[in-house]
Amino acid sequence: MSTPATATWKPLVSVPFLICVVLLGAAAVMAGPLARHWKQVFIKDAIPLRKPLHELRRTALGPFHFVKDEQFSASIVSALGTDKYVSRLLEDTRQPANSALRFASLSVTYYTGGTNLVPHTPDVCMTGAGYTKKDAGYESLTVDSLAPGDTDVPVRWVTFVKSAVFNRAEPTVVYTFHCNGAFTASRTGVRQRTTNPIDQHAYFSKVEVSFTGSQGETPGRKETLEAARNLFEYLLPVLEKEHWPDWEAASRPPVAADAAARG
Repeated sequence: MSTPATATWKPLVSVPFLICVVLLGAAAVMAGPLARHWKQVFIKDAIPLRKPLHELRRTALGPFHFVKDEQFSASIVSALGTDKYVSRLLEDTRQPANSALRFASLSVTYYTGGTNLVPHTPDVCMTGAGYTKKDAGYESLTVDSLAPGDTDVPVRWVTFVKSAVFNRAEPTVVYTFHCNGAFTASRTGVRQRTTNPIDQHAYFSKVEVSFTGSQGETPGRKETLEAARNLFEYLLPVLEKEHWPDWEAASRPPVAADAAARG
């Protein structure tokens, strides 16, 4: 039996195996930097308020006079996910005594840091309280008291229905978020801003308002939006200047921030 003059050469290590080894080696080298990168993307540092929300000055809102503050129970605070809030009843003294816009229910909450910066919204919370969503949409309110270029505030409005034996309420709730230095009206907007890989910190604050009369009457959508815009003329500048973080300062690189502090 003759032996072939030449034999077929077979590599000891296959090409797919070599590719796997190279990829595993690259993964091992990059594991540390990538882990640190994704930690920065998803786990944000907290940034404190300048002043607690419950210290919102009672005389700071012009014709909207302080009536009372509501203190939430421990169970509500737990469900809310934050103890940084103010829930306040205001009275617009310019409105007639029988006006459905006479009283404003204001709620401002604040969240910062961590990985789960997903806001609670009335769309869900109100339906859980027995209301049915009737209509909803987005608007832009012009708030002239804010800095030039920031006067257009996006908001979401939701009209609900709740029927009772002797009364049928149709409140419209208006809300917006102040998130990492800018306003946005949606959960998606909050998520996009708080997961920006460039930012080390993250926060958002929800501002929510609705109106009622002394007998529980509720105004229509258009009237509610205009009344909310009117309240925001007084409220939002106070929140920006006295309570919400200075985002421009917080987002500066450390070297620039140190230089600014020394200068």
